[in-house]
Amino acid sequence: EDAGGGRPDGSSAGSGAARRLTPARVALAGGLAGGKVASAAGGRSHSLAVLRGGRLLAFGCGEAGRLGLGDQRDRPTPSAVPLGEAVAMAAAGGAHSLATTAGGRVYAFGDGRQGQLGVEPPGHATAMSATGHRCCVLPAWVEALAAISPRAVACGGDFSLVVAHDGSLYSFGANSFGRRGRHTHALGEMRGDAGRCEE
Repeated sequence: EDAGGGRPDGSSAGSGAARRLTPARVALAGGLAGGKVASAAGGRSHSLAVLRGGRLLAFGCGEAGRLGLGDQRDRPTPSAVPLGEAVAMAAAGGAHSLATTAGGRVYAFGDGRQGQLGVEPPGHATAMSATGHRCCVLPAWVEALAAISPRAVACGGDFSLVVAHDGSLYSFGANSFGRRGRHTHALGEMRGDAGRCEE
């Protein structure tokens, strides 16, 4: 170890998972080897990466289904999310994720207690979390956003934002501190009073 308590490779010493204090390349193994990453997103304790060919990868904490891999297990290495469409972009929140496809769909997965998924997931895609609430462990289509042709997505800790092709902004999830903006009409009967923000 160096004098500062770190290891020569830049990771920190101590119990539990090692922190890395210097950038290191993330290895893609198995069928993902050689894949080129087009974009990436980091949540509170999970990460997403979109490959140039449109495959979505997830890794990190799997609690509440935030990785979209069909269970709640942690993944220390990137794993392909089972989404049958090419992904254009992705966003990671506190315990949920969003992905948009090249075909213009928005998918959500993970913890939706505050309405941040924008959808009530189908039964086959849900499980009970460690804290006793339903979560979405597989990507669920946010049908209420079907007509907007998403241009960008972002996730906060427990809310979500989607920018439409016409420049309008949609938000859903928790609204403490007014973080979702002023809403003028609802997207549908979603939990979290999802709606469009106007200037």
